[in-house]
Amino acid sequence: MVSPNSRRSYLKAVGTGSVAGFLGLAGCLGGDGDDGNGGNGGNGGNGGNGGNGGESRSLSIATPFNPEHTQTELASRFADNVDSETDGRITFDVLAASVGGEEDQIESVASGTVDMHGTSVSSVAAAYGPEYGFLEAPFVAQNWEHFRAMQDEFTYGDDGFNSQIINEGNQRQLSESFRGLRGTTSNMVVEHPDDVQDVDMRLPQFETWVKTWEEIGVNATPVAFDELYSALETGVVEASEGPIQQFMDTSLYEVQSHFSETQHLLQGLSWLINEDLWQDLSSDDQQIIQDSLQEAVEWANETTRSEVDELLTQAEEEHDTTITRAEDVDQQAFVEAGTPQLERFFEDRWDPSFQEVQDLA
Repeated sequence: MVSPNSRRSYLKAVGTGSVAGFLGLAGCLGGDGDDGNGGNGGNGGNGGNGGNGGESRSLSIATPFNPEHTQTELASRFADNVDSETDGRITFDVLAASVGGEEDQIESVASGTVDMHGTSVSSVAAAYGPEYGFLEAPFVAQNWEHFRAMQDEFTYGDDGFNSQIINEGNQRQLSESFRGLRGTTSNMVVEHPDDVQDVDMRLPQFETWVKTWEEIGVNATPVAFDELYSALETGVVEASEGPIQQFMDTSLYEVQSHFSETQHLLQGLSWLINEDLWQDLSSDDQQIIQDSLQEAVEWANETTRSEVDELLTQAEEEHDTTITRAEDVDQQAFVEAGTPQLERFFEDRWDPSFQEVQDLA
């Protein structure tokens, strides 16, 4: 963990634009933010008009996760950063799993009863821009760098998704954090689409997920999450998908012998702030909030990546799980197998073309 002194040095470096990416994971997290969309945060819009730099504020930031979750720790780290950089003038109370679901968080920040929140990219798109649902859809983002390029192009670009969030939701997106990549659980090796043909696989009931996996060849089977373990144990389904954290937290290693890093879906968390509040902040305070958030995001991204590696090793060494690493999965074959359905989604409901998005990789 970064010490308070080194963190303060980091934040000052961010303010002068001297911080680079990290571990090849973060990509480009910052923008100038002078295009009215927040440009991945920045000062955005006409937010430099506040003149309230000396005002004390007690604010709140919500996450849908418990206090021990890395994304909630991100929010706490952000709050500590802001407290430190403003000498206690601006404080954030971290609301962990206490505002309700993600829809409740979105509504609370829109109304101003909560000031900031971290919510899944999918939920933000569902609320304010279904045509941007591809930002968190299976087999679209190839890696974190590709995901960041998609955000820069379609969320923070001219008249991008952030403009809609601001205009329709009275909040703006400042950044995104990395929550991990989903894999496949089974009782056999999964390296290629041929390995899952006609396999009964449990999938969350999101149409884009179900239809894309069906295009690949699985028999998508609806099972409630709290029934997943027993469904795998009794053979109602033969396989499932999810992040390694889910595999370990729910002890799926007891009923599934294999975990494959198919990495078919990159999960992100969007961090948003109430727009009325943002416009009332001075440009200096906007910058402090943006820089404080970016430092916490980069810390959480590194932490998440380390956690994934540790959990994969733990599953392999302590639970005799056969791990198929990403480099052994023919991920391109999976993308090609799902492409016909993905192209239909892009044509019928999503804003750009599939090829436009893939060209950003």
